[in-house]
Amino acid sequence: MTMPRGFLMACLAVCSTACAQNSQPNAANDPLGPGDVATVNGKRVPESVFRLYSINAVRKNVDDLTPDERKAVLDDIVGVVLMADEAEKQGLLKERTTAAQLELSRLQLAARAAATRYMEQNPPTETELKALYDENVSRLGVQQFKARHILVATKEEADAVIKQLSQGKNFLELAKARASGPTGPNGGDLGWFSADSMVAPVVEAVKSMKVGSHSTEPVQSEYGYHVLLLEDTRTQDPPSLDDVRNDLTNAVQRNKLQQHVHELVEGAKVERK
Repeated sequence: MTMPRGFLMACLAVCSTACAQNSQPNAANDPLGPGDVATVNGKRVPESVFRLYSINAVRKNVDDLTPDERKAVLDDIVGVVLMADEAEKQGLLKERTTAAQLELSRLQLAARAAATRYMEQNPPTETELKALYDENVSRLGVQQFKARHILVATKEEADAVIKQLSQGKNFLELAKARASGPTGPNGGDLGWFSADSMVAPVVEAVKSMKVGSHSTEPVQSEYGYHVLLLEDTRTQDPPSLDDVRNDLTNAVQRNKLQQHVHELVEGAKVERK
């Protein structure tokens, strides 16, 4: 029998379902639903479990399976049920590690279901999205700088360049004559850059400079010593609320769920040992 991919992952989920069915339930009242796709040694295999297994194992809805694929998936889940029964007969479910894994899986699945239902019943409102957007909009705009630099190998060289600039020498001419980096022939032009696209020492230096001024102290980076000229600054317009709606929605949902969990903890009687 060919095992579809995902067999081992799905095995745990189906195992817990199959092993819990020590007696035949009333199918009409079973939360798994009345439909069956098979019985294994008198034990029903619910259609709902079969559908979930198909999605997990072969990434297909049952209705999209070919007859051959449906037979393969059904054969596979029958094997999982039989292996789960074998584990129960051997007492594996009473071993502490297995029992702890099953209990943790149950708790996590139940918690995810509760979280999903809470978020469905408490969707972010437009007011909440707008409030979060307004709170962060000032940080969404990106500050950019337009600068030139003269890159040299030593601090002594940088000090000499700064002295020449202070005496009125032209920055572009000095960059072409003295700079050792690849921007030298272009007058040291760094173009427009933001904090995430330039080495940190250069960014920190230009933040404290006035437009039109040059640095009065050498700026050391991993590439050498920079003498900087700040030509201009600008702030890139922040994105609109609609541009970041998905991110805002996720953030509001996360905050609301965290608050809900906090309230549950505060209202519970917890004795830590």
